[in-house]
Amino acid sequence: MNRILYIIFFALTLIIMSCKKPYYPPHITPVTGFLVVEGVINAGNDSTRFELSRTVNLDSSTVAPVINAVVTIEGSNNISYPLTDNAAGIYTSAPLNLNQSLTYRLHIITASGEDYKSDYVGVKVTPPIDSVSYQIKSNGLQINLDTHDPANDTRYYRWDFVETWKFHSMYDSQDVSNGDTVLLRTLSQDVYFCYDSGNSNSILLGSSAKLTKDVISQAPITFISSNSEKIETEYSILVNQYALTSDAYSFWQVLKNDTELLGSIFDVQPSEISGNIHSTSNPNEHVIGYVSASTVQTKRIFVYNTSLPLTWKTTYPYTCELDSELFEKNINGTTVFEEDIAFNRNKGGGNMIPVEPILNKMGSIIGHMGSDPYCVDCSLRGTLKQPSFWK
Repeated sequence: MNRILYIIFFALTLIIMSCKKPYYPPHITPVTGFLVVEGVINAGNDSTRFELSRTVNLDSSTVAPVINAVVTIEGSNNISYPLTDNAAGIYTSAPLNLNQSLTYRLHIITASGEDYKSDYVGVKVTPPIDSVSYQIKSNGLQINLDTHDPANDTRYYRWDFVETWKFHSMYDSQDVSNGDTVLLRTLSQDVYFCYDSGNSNSILLGSSAKLTKDVISQAPITFISSNSEKIETEYSILVNQYALTSDAYSFWQVLKNDTELLGSIFDVQPSEISGNIHSTSNPNEHVIGYVSASTVQTKRIFVYNTSLPLTWKTTYPYTCELDSELFEKNINGTTVFEEDIAFNRNKGGGNMIPVEPILNKMGSIIGHMGSDPYCVDCSLRGTLKQPSFWK
């Protein structure tokens, strides 16, 4: 009986395998890639920013910005607002303070003459953000947001953010080499504390459509690991809030599902991403993007390391160690620094920076400890200039 079952199973396996045929999807992507439009028409008192690019192959590590295009915002009253080409595919305008009773669209003409227009959209008035807060978890910091619309008119929300942090290098260098000798580092030469920033790279959405009241509570914005360099000193996050129409929300939800929630058999299946931007020169061309018009609400918070657990320790993105170099006498008996070995070249072939002097029992300097630039000079990974909003 077992043998019969085995034969039946083997036969069925062969039949199933013989029914499989490879599927080769047609190549429908244009040679130049699909146009991707990212941005929001800011109807309020802040600048409008759009980024234009082209899709690239999965095996490509480069980006394809759309440059030298003519980009304008057009109102239903036939008034146009030109955007400035800032290179790298970024197009911006000064605050527009648009008439919220009108509708607006984005018009793009590329350098090669391709013409794209979005549908006209009305202006959504975004309610203020109630609060941006943080929760200390066992393994890091969770940033959350609360908001509501007392008129119950918004219902659909999107957020993005810019985070900025103050960090320091692994070693605090007290000395600096001028190529001839090693001197005490002045305050203007300090390279221990720096600032860096980054933009959100996830699609953050919220909806109260199924609730009685238009309230969003504790919407997760971002999570920062307890060993992150971002929170070793001071951290700040500026959250932007946008009100969406139901159609815009649906577009962003599909895009989120297709870009962030794929990878296992339990995830949603990819869907066609249909936006509201169209090619007027080639109606069959697919364009990725959805243009909305809204006012924007913002809120910033600061998080200080002194309010975080003492057990949280930073893991630096590089390996650091100190190396020592001592003085030596040259043939004329004059004491000199061994500059060509100590602070111009380390064991791996890179430059080294002096960190602190080495003293003998009498308190005299007999050499210096040094390390790799990335371990000493924070300006190689950030900026020394403190942001204007910092406190």
